[in-house]
Amino acid sequence: MENLNFEPYFGDTDIQYYDSKYLITILENILENKLDEIKNKINNTQVMVSKEQITEYLEKRFAEENPELKSRIESPKPKRSRNVAEWTDEDIEASSQEFADSLSVARYYFEPYTLEYFKRYSNIVRNKSLLLLSIIEKLGNKNYALIQDLLSELDVQLDKNGNILKEDIIRLITPTVYNIKKLNEKVTKANDLSTYLAFKMSKHSLYKDDISEGEIYPTELLQIKNLYYGDIKGNIPLSNNQKAELEDQERKLMLF
Repeated sequence: MENLNFEPYFGDTDIQYYDSKYLITILENILENKLDEIKNKINNTQVMVSKEQITEYLEKRFAEENPELKSRIESPKPKRSRNVAEWTDEDIEASSQEFADSLSVARYYFEPYTLEYFKRYSNIVRNKSLLLLSIIEKLGNKNYALIQDLLSELDVQLDKNGNILKEDIIRLITPTVYNIKKLNEKVTKANDLSTYLAFKMSKHSLYKDDISEGEIYPTELLQIKNLYYGDIKGNIPLSNNQKAELEDQERKLMLF
């Protein structure tokens, strides 16, 4: 995702704290929509395709693109000796053709985990988007008491008048926009039936490539308090205070 440009909203002023309503104003400006409409769109952005629709589509494309291959695949296979040494030239040729066909037919095979992946991924970024919007909405409407503990945990700084630090406006809006755009991206791809021709994913393929399921999904956490993973896209970045605290903890550990 492209980097957001906050320059038009702050300019070169020395102002450090802004009215918390400015959070909502900036977000609505970036997403070109009112907050309630943004929430409605997020809730309505769902993976709608079903296994049956995908399978039917792939079968149709198979018949259109490769009718001869489809016919061969569906035809009874000739019986051959289990002893390869006894195979005739025709047996060898037929076996080679079957192997080549098995590679070609994979394009039209529906791997169920692919759909599961899109649903799970979109659910994570949807929930994060809604949670971030809830924080922004409560701050913008000055309902600070409802999220006081969370603000403290995230190190969001408010002055005595309830105004919010400029850096915290950026820290909250950036992952919100990222998650919303990622949700739209994933759901659009998932609902496009042609996606399932080229994109295949299975647990077996992941394990084969030494990839765990956790590596292909974004974290459900809003923030990771770690100096090396604290600025992952989609999460609220660490504040300068949080980074300093973690660096201090790391130095103390190195002394032991």
